[in-house]
Amino acid sequence: MFQIGSFARLGGISAKQLRAYDALGLFRPVWVDPTSAYRYYSPAQLPELRRILALRQLGMPLDEIGRLASGGDLRSALDRRRAELERDRRLADERLRALDISLESETDVVVRSIGVEPVAVLSLTDDVSDAFFELETYVRDLGRRAHRPPGAIPSQREIFVPVRGPIPETERIHYRRLPAGRVASVIHRGPYAGVAEARRALEAWVATARLAPCGPMRTLYLQFGAEPDLRLPPGYVVRDAADFVTELQQPVT
Repeated sequence: MFQIGSFARLGGISAKQLRAYDALGLFRPVWVDPTSAYRYYSPAQLPELRRILALRQLGMPLDEIGRLASGGDLRSALDRRRAELERDRRLADERLRALDISLESETDVVVRSIGVEPVAVLSLTDDVSDAFFELETYVRDLGRRAHRPPGAIPSQREIFVPVRGPIPETERIHYRRLPAGRVASVIHRGPYAGVAEARRALEAWVATARLAPCGPMRTLYLQFGAEPDLRLPPGYVVRDAADFVTELQQPVT
């Protein structure tokens, strides 16, 4: 048998790590001197130690290794770890592609999750400003306006205003819950004339990043101009178009 230092050198591990494995119950010495508390190990334990080290090199957590040592299914554990590593690789590839795009275009696109959005929806048949005034007025009078930004779904020629749950519907105004999901988003600051360029940049970014659009793009108006009569939540309304802030969100998978 070998004392801990000699066995550690044989196993290619530090004595400190062997003590830690012992404390966790993961890899114990074959004998501990009751007088000196010295730990002793056998060369016959090396295959077991090498298995632990190999699994650690794969990034497997110690608690998972402990379950395997107690008779767990090694093949299933390795299959799970493979799936985790493949997911990590896809994420790393996505980040590298995003970095390349940022270097080329200086477009700051963020991929993030969004929640379900209860909204009042109005289909556009006339001027956008008039339509928003109609929709905001209706929601205001109901007392159901939520403190979140309004928006639009340009491809469907719809505008929406956030609400606190279901509302009575009319022939023109309907209640809907925009779905939760993952979106690639970009922020545009300034007049709306520049939003089209931001949209093209976002579409190019999504394509280059090899993400798949999975729904219509949304436009959120984070700062905008509006009539005082609407009594919109403070913080959203500004006077100067240079201070407009617009977010474009493209649902992706």
